[in-house]
Formats: sequence, C-alpha cells, structure tokens
Amino acid sequence: MPTKKAVVGKTTQKAPKKKRIRRTPEDAQAHILDAAEAILAKGGGPAALRLQDVAHQAGVSHPTILHHFGSREGLVRAINKRGFEKLTGAATEQMASMRPGNEGVRATFAAYREGLAQRTIWLMQSKEPPAAERPELFEKVVESFHQMRRRLAAPGVEPDLADTRAVIHLTTVAAFGDALIGPRLRNAGPKEAEQREAFERWYGELLEMYLTAKAVKK
Repeated sequence: MPTKKAVVGKTTQKAPKKKRIRRTPEDAQAHILDAAEAILAKGGGPAALRLQDVAHQAGVSHPTILHHFGSREGLVRAINKRGFEKLTGAATEQMASMRPGNEGVRATFAAYREGLAQRTIWLMQSKEPPAAERPELFEKVVESFHQMRRRLAAPGVEPDLADTRAVIHLTTVAAFGDALIGPRLRNAGPKEAEQREAFERWYGELLEMYLTAKAVKK
C-alpha cells in the first residue's frame, strides 16, 4: 500500500493593513472637500462629481462621505460654502485695509468664473432646499463694506446701508452673470481673457467713481 505523501501547505502572507488615520470631524470634512475640489478642477462640473470617485480620491469609504455631508448635493453645497467663506475672508480683509479698488472686483469675478456660478446653478436645479449660510456671508461682506465706506466718507456724510447692500448685490450679480454668459456675449475668441479683464477693470473704475461721489455728497 503506497504511503501518502505529506502535503506541505504554502504559507500565505497577508498584505499589511493600512494604518487608519484618525481625524476630527472638521479635519475629515476638510480632507473630503479637498478631494472633491481636486476632481472638480479636472473639469466636468458638479453633475459629474461622483461620491465613489471622491471616496477613492480621499481614501475613505462612501458611507463616510454620506455621514459628513448627507448627499452629493450636501457635498457640493459645502464646497460652495467654503468658496464663499474664502471670498468673504479676502473681501473683508481688503476692506479692513481700506483698499476698495479693482482687487475685490477681480477676486469676486474670478471666484464665480472658477466654478462658483456653475455649482450654484446646479444646486438651484436640485431638489434640496437652499442653505442659509450664503445670506449670512453676504451680510458679513455688506457690513464690512459699509464700515469701510463710513471711514472713507467726508465729515458729516453717513453712507446709506441700503445703498451699500445694493452695491454688493450688483457686484455679485455681475460676477455671477459674467461667469455664465460673459464669454458668449463678448464672442472674443483668443482675446477673451483680454476683453474680460478690460470689462472687470471698467466695472471697478465705475464702482470707484460712484463710491467717491457718494463719499462727499451730503
């Protein structure tokens, strides 16, 4: 009777587990937002932003993103909020330095042109109701701008708060609209950037003239 040969089993080596990075909720959200913004920067718009792609980019699970943001709309809304906060911070810092010139106009136009306008439209078309953060940030800019106008005004001149709000509103609408249809209206082809910058400069100068006139008018 033949003897059975002992079968020596091969030892399999398990891949080392990735060390889990523990983050605070705030850090985790920031990390996911960084990943989402990196994907958006490649083009495609918010409609092409898939949560599984964001999860892969961030190195987290799909449920983790849902835990922090609730839905894709919630994630896009958080990206917009971050964009508004950056824009608001830059604007208020500039106004605190009493520099109301073209830099603020260019920053606002650039923010909407670089995705803020498109994402806002996409959110408006979604089923979820709008968030309340935007009006709060808008009012923060209005307040900062109004305080700057008061400092620059001639003695005895008190700027009208409604007028200040209208200026910020007009600038926001202009930047939003130019991001969406400005290139089509200009139809400038290779000179689009040149003509866009000329329009932003013109708008800034127009705003400057208006504010200067208001600063001395009693």
